[in-house]
Amino acid sequence: MLKRFIIEEEGATAVEYAMIVGLIALVSFIAFQKLGKEVTRIIGEMYHSLSTVAHPSNV
Repeated sequence: MLKRFIIEEEGATAVEYAMIVGLIALVSFIAFQKLGKEVTRIIGEMYHSLSTVAHPSNV
């Protein structure tokens, strides 16, 4: 029974799919964190630029 379990390839396929899904999740998590920081930085720069232009003392 143990020999058949080791030789059987269907179990390996499920493990491979689980590893692929885990890797995709990890890469997505890292990418979204990096992207989130970059988007926050860009929005902050836009806010700063607009606030200096629209400030009442500049009118």
